[in-house]
Amino acid sequence: MKLRFLSALGILAVMVSACGAAAVSSSEAAGSAEEELFTLRIVTQTGFNELNVADALGFFRDEGIQIEYTGVLSKGVTEYQLIEQGEIDAFTTGHPPNVAQARLAGIKVKVVSPGMVDNPDPNFAHVRYLVKPGSPIQTLDEAVGKKVTVSSISGCTTGYVQYYLKSKGLDPDSVEFVVIPDSEALLSLSEGLIDITVTHPPFAGKAIAEGAAREILNSWEIFHSPGAGLSVRGFSEAFIAEHPDVAQGFVNALYRSHIWINSHFDDAKKIVAYYLDLEPSDLSSFYYCDDKEVREDYIREWFDICEEIGLWEKGAIAPAEIIDNQFTPKDAPAGDADLRWEPGV
Repeated sequence: MKLRFLSALGILAVMVSACGAAAVSSSEAAGSAEEELFTLRIVTQTGFNELNVADALGFFRDEGIQIEYTGVLSKGVTEYQLIEQGEIDAFTTGHPPNVAQARLAGIKVKVVSPGMVDNPDPNFAHVRYLVKPGSPIQTLDEAVGKKVTVSSISGCTTGYVQYYLKSKGLDPDSVEFVVIPDSEALLSLSEGLIDITVTHPPFAGKAIAEGAAREILNSWEIFHSPGAGLSVRGFSEAFIAEHPDVAQGFVNALYRSHIWINSHFDDAKKIVAYYLDLEPSDLSSFYYCDDKEVREDYIREWFDICEEIGLWEKGAIAPAEIIDNQFTPKDAPAGDADLRWEPGV
């Protein structure tokens, strides 16, 4: 597998500035109006996500939590490393393979909440494979020997492509993966620097709608399963043991956000666009898991994919080893159905 990295143009500054003032730590908040809130540190979100939505709508605050965004991940650094180093409290991006690899490396983290899932509606596809409108490429089979952009080296970016090509009897190692943020991939595509983009929401929708890119496949068409797109959220085992009330509140807020997003996509786009400093019309969105527990069968699907492409030896880790389902979320309040959001309101 060939790898090449292209530099980001400015996403770091945009993302850090988009998230407002730094939160006050729980120790510094003594005597203030924030005294009862627990400051939960997470990385700054860079794509469509339910964390910003839950934050903007006050779902975390309702659970006694305030969010501190610590900045975007540096290249080559994972959330699991930052958790181990005490820099952040929760992992809020990625998929079950990331958690499995962290645990196999000795970092004791557990999944407490699902995130998004794949969906048969192409507007909510987890991953979309795009080419230039005039490209001769018609199928993902033709990725062999081509330059393909991915936002990172992971199960759902490089892994999906490798799995697909291997299932077709093609050589997955012949692909040249170019690591570049999704926000820049479409520009590279239009300039002819690469052949195919592996693109997540929120950036694919507008490009397709405007005719700036053409979809040749999406992840649902490969796996035909919501579980194969599952993303996950969680904490270290030590954090869960020390702050079970915070973990429960976090799960409550995320579940509430999932239910709200799935019935308020246009409003959710406004919130995420505000945080990302984009226009809502520029965004496509994810569909979120509405289960109250993390499903082991969904994790198993991911592990089957990863074992097939050789990310780890078959049986090296079991799905149950990465799940902590003790925090069943509360039902979303009926009044959430009427919630709307506008900047500054």
